[in-house]
Formats: sequence, C-alpha cells, structure tokens
Amino acid sequence: MRRGPADQGGVLSTFFITSGESVAAGDYDPRAAVVVWHEVFNEVWTPLPDDNVVELPEALVAQLVKADPARMHDVALSWAPLVDMDFHEAFAHLVELSTLARTAVSRAETVYLKVSERA
Repeated sequence: MRRGPADQGGVLSTFFITSGESVAAGDYDPRAAVVVWHEVFNEVWTPLPDDNVVELPEALVAQLVKADPARMHDVALSWAPLVDMDFHEAFAHLVELSTLARTAVSRAETVYLKVSERA
C-alpha cells in the first residue's frame, strides 16, 4: 500500500468551492500535481504559493472544465506514475476534480486548494 504525506503525519489537502462542495486531494502533493497538470494541459503555470488556502489558476480550471474523457485519459496516464497511483484511480480523481471545476464555473465560483497540517 502506498503511503503519502497524510499517512505519515503530513498535510491534509482538499479542493473546494465556496458553496462547500469538495474533493479530497488524495495521497499526493497537490501543489506538485497542479504543476504537472498544467504541463500536461500545455498551459503556462506559476507555482502555487505556500499559503494554507490558494485559488487554483484560472487556466487550469478552464482546462479541467473543457477536458473530455480522452484528454483526461492523457493527463491521468502522464500523472499517475509520478505519484505512484493506479491509472484508474488517477483518472477517476481527475474526473471528480473536473466535475468540481464545472460546478464552480456554472455558479461563478472559484476552485480553491486547502492545505492543513495534520493534528
């Protein structure tokens, strides 16, 4: 079984929107994942600040909103080995995040990442 930051007493992370809907970031470093997702989507990216709550870049949210299953497949295929994640698990997670992004855009809300130290 893969052990990540949360299992080792590290950080807990969640992607969320203002209305309260959320997706757990999972067993990986979400800040590093955002960089990889940007690269795979061929977008210019800026590293996320080290704040506890940060807004996901609009370009990434836009890509998540318009990504079709074939595009999500490509992103998951590139990303999964970097985080020692099963392809199907990575694909499902990205689909959840894409759904959250679509909900946010349809409600004119913002997608955030919350990173908190484990108690």
